[in-house]
Amino acid sequence: MAQLLKSGVKSLLIPVAMVTVLFLTGCSSIRPEPEVKVVTKIEKTTIPTVARPKPVQLNDVRVYVVNKDNYDEFIKEFTAENGQVAYVALAMRDYENLALNIAELKRFINQQTNIIVYYENAVTEEKPREDTANGTQPGESQ
Repeated sequence: MAQLLKSGVKSLLIPVAMVTVLFLTGCSSIRPEPEVKVVTKIEKTTIPTVARPKPVQLNDVRVYVVNKDNYDEFIKEFTAENGQVAYVALAMRDYENLALNIAELKRFINQQTNIIVYYENAVTEEKPREDTANGTQPGESQ
């Protein structure tokens, strides 16, 4: 009986080993591993653009030029129209500096606007433009 058990164990050892090997290898021996392909695709980041701010609405400013020849007449007209008189005096050089400062502010604002427009155009999707002169796409020849 002991001989029968030993031979039965030996006969079971081979099928158990074969099943174990089959489970450990899995399906890798049946089908080859797929080839990995690297594809480089450039995608633009989409940054949401916000609405532009409403334009600046400036109030009218009146500048009066008064000298010693028209001073008395100006005081009468001004007090009749506006009430009290108050003086704000600028030298001619200071008035020129004020005008230069305003021009500098305008230049800075225009440059900032151009930068904003550049970034808005950079993040929006490009649409093919048609050449209005001959109805073709840019780069096409007729």
